[in-house]
Amino acid sequence: MGPALGVLLLAATPVRPFAEERLLLDRRLETLRRILPDAANPAADVALVNDLARAAAMGLDVRARAPLETATQGDVPVDVVGNARFAEIDRFFRQVALSPRLIDVESVRLSAGTGDSVRVVALLHFAYRPARAPLPPPPEGLRARLGDVARPTADAFLRDQALALAKSETVAALRRTRRNPRLFLSELAAIVRDRPVVLKEATVGEEFMIRGLTVGEGPMRALESRLERGFFRVSEVLIARAGACHRFEAHGRSPVVGIEAELPLPAVDDAFRADDGPCMVDRDPAAVASVRGPPVKSAARGRASPPPRGPLTLRLRDMDLADVFFVLHLLTGKGFVVDEDVRGRISVDLSQVGLDDVLAQLARVGLAVSPPGPLRRVSRGATAVAVPASSGEGTAVTFALKRAPLADVVAVMADGDPSLPPLPRSAAGRLTIWAREARLSDVRAAVAQVLSAGGAASGDSDPPAAGPAAPPERRLLVPADELSMGEFQLAGVASSGEGWTAFAYAPTGVLNAYRRGSHLADGSVADVQSTDALLANDEGPVRVLLPDMPR
Repeated sequence: MGPALGVLLLAATPVRPFAEERLLLDRRLETLRRILPDAANPAADVALVNDLARAAAMGLDVRARAPLETATQGDVPVDVVGNARFAEIDRFFRQVALSPRLIDVESVRLSAGTGDSVRVVALLHFAYRPARAPLPPPPEGLRARLGDVARPTADAFLRDQALALAKSETVAALRRTRRNPRLFLSELAAIVRDRPVVLKEATVGEEFMIRGLTVGEGPMRALESRLERGFFRVSEVLIARAGACHRFEAHGRSPVVGIEAELPLPAVDDAFRADDGPCMVDRDPAAVASVRGPPVKSAARGRASPPPRGPLTLRLRDMDLADVFFVLHLLTGKGFVVDEDVRGRISVDLSQVGLDDVLAQLARVGLAVSPPGPLRRVSRGATAVAVPASSGEGTAVTFALKRAPLADVVAVMADGDPSLPPLPRSAAGRLTIWAREARLSDVRAAVAQVLSAGGAASGDSDPPAAGPAAPPERRLLVPADELSMGEFQLAGVASSGEGWTAFAYAPTGVLNAYRRGSHLADGSVADVQSTDALLANDEGPVRVLLPDMPR
């Protein structure tokens, strides 16, 4: 029954007219020709890459090498070089993956480009079928179906059928083996996002290599874990300390995904940097001044204790002057704008005093603080003038900036409320601002006072013509809860009458505040007292003592 049924089914299969068969074959060959041309055409390949780059909103330098041929397959290597944003590079390679033309990406190298761009160097391959490549035999039984067709026409049809079969097999094989870096780019962005990491270089080909910088022991361990638990097949991760940072280099293999795979690219900005600027330690020179208040007197027998002069107790050691005002802002809620020339370190030991008492003591080391107002300006040697209060409700803003570029501060304020009178966009210098839920107009008034004192005029002045834009300033910052217990060096404790707060510097010089219960990368703060902070993890407690006051 089986063979007989097969014969009956074959006999029942309808046979198309030859003209229709020829038309269908021509259409199939045209489709295959777009995917796998019959000859090398470097100019067309270069034009296609430029079209894909324009679709991704980027410009590239595209150059084709001499074609390479074997007996069965040809290849046009194409070099691609350019600078673009990370998202644009990802969009370009998505266009490459979706192109009807078969394009294999042999290698990609990413590094820091000009400004905030990324430099990309890639090698693409455009396959074609050489004219002298041998053809397989046509499908069996096909010639018998062409009995009524003239022999030259039938021979051409059979040859084209064999060509279509050969090309289909080649296309299927190339699609299984072609490479595209989309998964590599997506995973690279996911690794950098929301982490104190900058990349120096990243390459992918048969294997990948990622080289970069991170800061802090906790973030370094988290980065290493993320590399090993993601899509990458990591073979080794090399780590070496470099100042405040850790240099890392990871090697391994990156899987390849299909062209239809949904790979959302995590938002990342300025992922690559050529220099070590992000590892800069922002601390003042080590010359230390001291401010020590009178000891708190105990009550004589039979007499009441003298009333405290205020709620503040400060025990700060070797702390940047700008950061002292961060401590005061945190304890009192008052806002401060600190001039760039307020530099140096100080140790403070004051007990049960008011804010004005603290400021009076700081005046002894050459600081001038303006009278009370919405924000108080701190300068060195300048006449302290009260910051005028603005009228109206205004936009509430919070600033926690230490020595931020003035131009960036002006830009942020302009974006926050475009209705406010503009300040110079080309403002030079730096400024520290500690303010919580302050009116933006009040912050603007304080910044305008600083600009006026520095000789800058208000108004929307245009910046002078300059050369290529420098990359935006970026520093690697360790969040307070990612500082490790081993890195926790107590820089001070302070109280406003409701428990103690501990202060410790992160590796790049950012002062973090900790209270009882605060988390660390590998533990937590179990307690804070006037002389120490008690840290704890699964291995037990560690007491970190406050250094002695310098004599």
